Amino acid sequence: MDVQGRKKLLIVDDNEGVRHLVSRWLERSGFQVLEARDGKEAVEVTARERPEIVLADIRMPKIDGIELARTLKREHPETKIILMTAYSSPLTISRARKEGVDDYLEKPFTQDQVQRAVAKIAGRIGTGG
Repeated sequence: MDVQGRKKLLIVDDNEGVRHLVSRWLERSGFQVLEARDGKEAVEVTARERPEIVLADIRMPKIDGIELARTLKREHPETKIILMTAYSSPLTISRARKEGVDDYLEKPFTQDQVQRAVAKIAGRIGTGG
């Protein structure tokens, strides 16, 4: 959390437009939003800033979303992870769940869908859920 008590949230997407749009939506919901262009940068930002929630695309260069989830859950097990994908399949979702992903959003999504998914996860922080 930041000094004002807002939960920190990291948006990870190689598409700058998606990243900025989702950031604006979640800032309006009261989160302190950080951004990363890819999984490698997300690992660095997470180590430095300790966001409570990471919202990451699955298909990214360098480190994809599933590998990112594996790394973050190993290094920061308390971090909640929501994956975003336009390429959903039962196999992908199963792999993501095995890596500790808390939820996923299918692209294209609406502002309301993003805000509801993040609020659901944020409500479980600190409750052991």
